[in-house]
This record gives sequence, C-alpha cells and structure tokens, in this order.
Amino acid sequence: MSRGHDAGTVYIVDDDPAVRDGLGRLLRSAGFAVATFASGSAFIAAEREDGPACVLLDLRMPGMDGMAVQARLAEQGSTLPVIFLSAHAEVPVAVTALQRGASGFLEKPNFDYDDMTNQIRTAIAKHRIALEQLRRQKGLFDRIGRLTARERQVAQLAAAGKANKVIASELGISERTVEIHRGRGMKKLKLRSVADLVRIEGELMTATAADTNATDSQEH
Repeated sequence: MSRGHDAGTVYIVDDDPAVRDGLGRLLRSAGFAVATFASGSAFIAAEREDGPACVLLDLRMPGMDGMAVQARLAEQGSTLPVIFLSAHAEVPVAVTALQRGASGFLEKPNFDYDDMTNQIRTAIAKHRIALEQLRRQKGLFDRIGRLTARERQVAQLAAAGKANKVIASELGISERTVEIHRGRGMKKLKLRSVADLVRIEGELMTATAADTNATDSQEH
C-alpha cells in the first residue's frame, strides 16, 4: 500500500487489473494512499487502515460482488464509505446501492477525474468525522466503565433531571452521600455541569443495560 499524507486511503476493489492499475495511478498522483484488491472476498479478509478512507467497489465481480461486500461491511458495523463502480447499464442497481447507504457511484470505463476525486474527498471527509465520533464515544464509555455501581446509579438519575433529595429517597441513602457519589462520578466522567450529564444520559443507560445483560448471561 502506498501512503498518502492527510488525504486518506482509497481501497480499489475490482476484478479488472486495468481498472485497478489505472485508478491506482490517478489517485496516488492526487495524494491518496491506495490499496487494490482483485476480489470482494480478498478485501473483506484484509486488514484495513485505522484512518479515514473510502472504498471504490465494483458492482459486478465473480464470487462476492459489490452488493455482497456492502452488506458484509454493514454487518461488521463499518463506517467505511462505499463508492460503487458501475457500467451505464447498471445504473438502476447503483441507485439501489445508494438507497442502502452507498456514498456515490462512478460510471465505467470513462471516469470523470474531477467528479471522482470530489466524491472521494467528500466520502473521506465524512469518514474522518465518523471516526472521530466513534473515538469520542469509546472514550466516554471507557470513563463510564470506571464508575462504581452506585456512582452510575446516581449519575443516571441526575441525568434524568432528578434532584439530590429525590435520588437519596429512591436509593435509600442520605442526600450527603448522593452529593459525594455525584461529585466523584462527575470527576471520573470529566464533566462540568448538569447539562453535560443530561447530554450523556443515553450512554449511561446503554452502559448500564450492557452490564445488566452481561451479569444475566454469567448467572445463566
């Protein structure tokens, strides 16, 4: 794989070596890192870069075709944007692929260079944002994981807008104890205000549900 700078990585998946080589040269000259694959199964099996990227994916290939690759990426929870490569007669299929979440499609064999690079840059920019959001979410879940069970209970009730007095009554503890747990929880979560706590209520609930499910599975 050639390495670009900040432009991102483009994966080219096409069974036609002429298409792979031609697109590879063009995109490397535009500053992208490029990796090429002769089949959908080879692409799915390969390790991919952690940074922002997109995939140029041929619709029609022997074995695992483009639609199957798109479906497999979705199953994996991948945020990698897909731009389909399709012949003119395949436009209706490409439209279906767009409806299933593809970022765009390019008609073969005569690619419009400006259109292609614009689509790729847009897709990679979106992927960069998605990766950053995932990174922040992971960091938040890691911090939530550091809370004690009681700190998480207090944080979740506070995020729901309940006052310390109400939380104390519901949990059967003193209001002062609620204040202590709330303060420790806010510090561990690196939050400064109730508004910040309210903002992550969904994540607190998700983490609590995940812990409950894990406990239940261990007990059974």
